[in-house]
Amino acid sequence: MSTLWPRLRAAWVTLTGTGAAASVGFALLVFAAILASLAIPREGAGLRTGALQRTIATSRPADRTVIGTALEKSLLDTRDQVRAGDLLSVLAALRARLLAGGLPVASSPPAWASLTTGYVPVQGTVQPAQYGTPQFELTYRTALARYSRVLAGRLPVGGSQAAHRNVVQVAVTSAAAARFRLRVGALLPAGPIELLVTGIIRPVHPAAAFWTQTPAAARPSLTPGNSSQRPYWFGAVFVGPGALPIIESNYGTDEMVATWVYEASLGHLAAGQAGGTEASVTSLIISGATLTGTGIGHPVTVAIASQIPSILSPFIAGEQAAAPVLGLLYVSLTVLGAVVVLLGARMVAQRRTAEFTLMRARGASLVQLCWFALRASLVIAAVAGAAAAGLAIGLTPGDGDTVAWWLAGITIAVTLGGPVLIAVVPQRVAAPPSSRPLRPVSGRRLAARRLVAEAMLGALAIGGLVVLRNQGLTSGSRGLYTSAAPVLVAILAAVVVLRCYPPVARGLAGIAGRSRGVVAFVGLARATRSPAGLVLPSFALVLVLAMVAFPDMISTSVTRSEVAASWRQVGADAVVQAPANRAISPALQRQISAVPGVAFAVTAAAYPGSLPNGSVLTAVFADPARYASVVDGAPGPRFPLAALARTAGRGGSTSAVPAGRGGSTSAVPAVGTTAAAQLLRTAPPDLSVEGRSLTFRLAGYTRHVPGSITDAALVLPMRALGPHPLAPNLVLIVGPGLDGARLTAVVRRALPGASVTLRSAALVALASAPWLRAVQTALTQGLAVAAGFGALVLLLSLLLTAATRELTLASLATMGLRRWQAQLLLAGETLPPVVAAAIGGVACAWLLAPLIGPSLDLASLSGNGAAIVVTPAILPALVCMAGLLAAALLALAAQAVITYYRGSARALRIAD
Repeated sequence: MSTLWPRLRAAWVTLTGTGAAASVGFALLVFAAILASLAIPREGAGLRTGALQRTIATSRPADRTVIGTALEKSLLDTRDQVRAGDLLSVLAALRARLLAGGLPVASSPPAWASLTTGYVPVQGTVQPAQYGTPQFELTYRTALARYSRVLAGRLPVGGSQAAHRNVVQVAVTSAAAARFRLRVGALLPAGPIELLVTGIIRPVHPAAAFWTQTPAAARPSLTPGNSSQRPYWFGAVFVGPGALPIIESNYGTDEMVATWVYEASLGHLAAGQAGGTEASVTSLIISGATLTGTGIGHPVTVAIASQIPSILSPFIAGEQAAAPVLGLLYVSLTVLGAVVVLLGARMVAQRRTAEFTLMRARGASLVQLCWFALRASLVIAAVAGAAAAGLAIGLTPGDGDTVAWWLAGITIAVTLGGPVLIAVVPQRVAAPPSSRPLRPVSGRRLAARRLVAEAMLGALAIGGLVVLRNQGLTSGSRGLYTSAAPVLVAILAAVVVLRCYPPVARGLAGIAGRSRGVVAFVGLARATRSPAGLVLPSFALVLVLAMVAFPDMISTSVTRSEVAASWRQVGADAVVQAPANRAISPALQRQISAVPGVAFAVTAAAYPGSLPNGSVLTAVFADPARYASVVDGAPGPRFPLAALARTAGRGGSTSAVPAGRGGSTSAVPAVGTTAAAQLLRTAPPDLSVEGRSLTFRLAGYTRHVPGSITDAALVLPMRALGPHPLAPNLVLIVGPGLDGARLTAVVRRALPGASVTLRSAALVALASAPWLRAVQTALTQGLAVAAGFGALVLLLSLLLTAATRELTLASLATMGLRRWQAQLLLAGETLPPVVAAAIGGVACAWLLAPLIGPSLDLASLSGNGAAIVVTPAILPALVCMAGLLAAALLALAAQAVITYYRGSARALRIAD
C-alpha cells in the first residue's frame, strides 16, 4: 500500500504530461458538468413524481377505485340464481383483466363484490309523521366484516324460507338504527319478505369506497318531497350470502346489480407512468371488460367506471405543458456545462502546448498527438463520469428521465473530443523537419473562414428557431435540436457581439486617446484585440445571462397569469355578499372600513333582473367613479367610466350613445359583459329589478362584474333608481395588505350567512397546484446552476489570461507605474469583453420572449386553463451582469495585490 500512491501519481503524470495539475482541475470541471446534466433532469423527474403523489394523496379514496358493474340477469346460469361464489369468481377474473390492462390493483385493502336490489319500501320503522315510508336497498357485500365493527348482535348469515313467510337476516349501521329506532331482533316487513335485524354495525374507514360507493350505505339520506309525495328517507341494509336465493326468488333479477370494486395502487406511480395509466383506465371505461373462464358458463360483460382519469388528467396536462419548458432548461444547461468543459480543456492545452510542440518537432504525427491527448481524456471521462453518475443517482432516487443520459453522453463526448481539437489542431502548422512546411494562412483567408463559420452558425440558429415555430417543442432525445432554442438565440447574440465589439472598442480607445492620461487609452487599445480565445467565453457569458433570465421569465409569466385569473374570479381584493333578503347596514360598512389593511371600499346593490323575453341577468347599481376605482386594480382594460358619466337632456336626465337597438335619449347608460350583450340581441333593453322597471342603453363593455350571480351582468349608476335606491347587499374592497381573517370574523359576527370571498385565497388556490410548485422548484434549481456555471466561466476566462496579466503587471511595476494605475489599465483591458458579452446576454434574455414564448403552451400551468403570454425578464439578467462585473473587478484586484506582493522579478524570470 505504501507504494500504491506513488505508482498512481507516476501513471497520472505519464498520462497528462506537463498538464498534470491542470488536468485535475479539468477533471473536476468534467465531474461538475456531467453531474449537472444528470442530476438536474433526474431531480426534475423526481419533483414531478412527488407532485403526482401529492395530487393522488389529496384525492378522495373513493376516486382512486375502479368499479365494475353488471346486471344480475347477465350473470345467470342454468340455476337462474347468482351465488356468492359466482361473484367471487368474477372478482378474480376481472382483477386479472385489470392487471393485464395496465392498471395497478392494490392487494390491500382487498377488492370486494356486492349484489344489490333496488329500493324497497320497508314498514315497521319509527319516524315522525311528516315523512313517508322509508325505502331500503338490500345489499350483499363480501368484505362487510372487514369494513365494519359490530356494536350489537352479530353479522347476518342467511335467512329462512317457508310456505308463507320469508325472513332474511340483515345488519344496519348505527346511523340507520338511530334514525329509525331499530334494535337487534326488530322485524321489518319489506314486501314479500321480512327483515330480521341481527346486528348493528359501525363503519370502519368511512371514507373508503365501501361506504361511499352508494350514497346511503353508511347513513340514510332524505329525499325532498313535492306536491304529491311527502319527503322520505332511503338507506341500505346488509344481508348474508345465504340470503341471496331468497332475495332473488322474491324480488326478481331485473333491478338487481352486481358490483366489483378494486382499490388502485397509485402510491408508487411515477410521473412518466401517469399518461399510460390514464390511457389504460380510459380505454377500460370506454370498452368495458368481457370475461371468460369465470365458471358461470358464458362470457360476462362488465361496465367499468373510475374517477382515476379525472385525478391524473390535470397533472398530465400540466406536465405536458412543463416538459418543453424543462427541456429548454436542461439542454441549455448541458450546453453551458459543455462550454465549461471546453474552457477547462483550453486550460490543459495551454499547459501542454510546449510539450506537444516539442513532440511535434521530434517527428510525432498528429495521430500520435491525438492519442496522447485522448488517453488522458478517456481516464478523466471514465472516472469523473462514473463518480458523477453514482452521486446523481444517489442524490436523486427514482427512475429519472431518459433524456438525462443523452445529455450526459453529450457532455462526455465533449470531454473526449474537446481536448483533442483544442490541443492538437494548432500543431498542424508545426510540421516535422522531414515534412513539407505548411503555407501560412493569409489574413484574407482567415477573415473568409470566420465569415463562413459565422454564416453557418447563424443559419443553424435561424433554422432551429424556424423549426421551433413551425413544429413546436418535442420532448425526449429527438427534440434536442428544438430544445436548444436558448442556445441558438445565444449563438446569434454572440456572433453580433463579436462582430460589433472590435469597432466599438477602437472607438472608445480613440476617445480615451484624446485625454491626457495614458492608462485608459493603453487598456482600451489592448482590449481592441480580438483573440480567438474570446469566442468561447463570450458565448458562454451570453448563454449564462439568458439562462438566468429564462426561468424567471417563465415563473413571472405564470404568476402574472395567476394574478389576472384571481382578479377575474373575485374582481377585488375582497367581496362581501349579503345573504338573500338581507342588506349591509351602515354600521357594518364602517366596521369593514376599519379592518386593518382596507384601503378603499365601495357598496353596491346587486340584484337579479329580467328582460322582456324572460332572460335573467345580474344588475349591479353603484357609484360609477367609486366602482371604477376598485375594479381598475385588476390587470387588463380599464373600466369604461366615461360611458356611465355621459349625461344629456334637461333636468340632468341620463343618456348614452346607442350601441345596438334603438331607445330613447333618456335611457340609462349601462356597462355590460359579453354575455349580457348576447341576451340583448333578442330582447329589448327594458329591465325589471325588484319590481322596478327602467330602460337602459348598453354604452360600454367590461370583462367581468364582481359580485354578479350570472355571467350576464350589467353595471348601472345608482342614480338610475331615483330617490329611493335599492338596499346595498354587496361590498367591494381594495386592500393589498388586507387582514382576511379579521374581515371574515367581522362580517360573520355582524351578518351571519354573509359570504366573504378573498382574492388572496383564490390566488393561493391557483398557485398551490402540486405540478406547478414542482415546475417552479425545477426552474429555481436551473437558475442556481446557471449562475454557478457563470461564475465558473468567468473564473476560467480570467485564469486563462492570468499569466499574461501577471507579466503585464510586472512590466508596468518595473516601469514605475503605480499600483492603482496598473489595476485601472488591467480593468480597461479585461472588462470591455465582459461588458460586451453581458450586454449581449441581456439582449438575448429580452429576445427569448418573442422568439421562444409563442411556442410554449403554458395554459395548463395557469391553474385555470387561461393562455399565458410570455414576457421578457430583464432584471435577473441585469443583476447577474452586475454580479459578474463585480466578481471580475474583485478577481483583478486580488491578482494585482498578489503580483505586487510576490514582486515583479518572479514574473519576469518565469517569462524568460
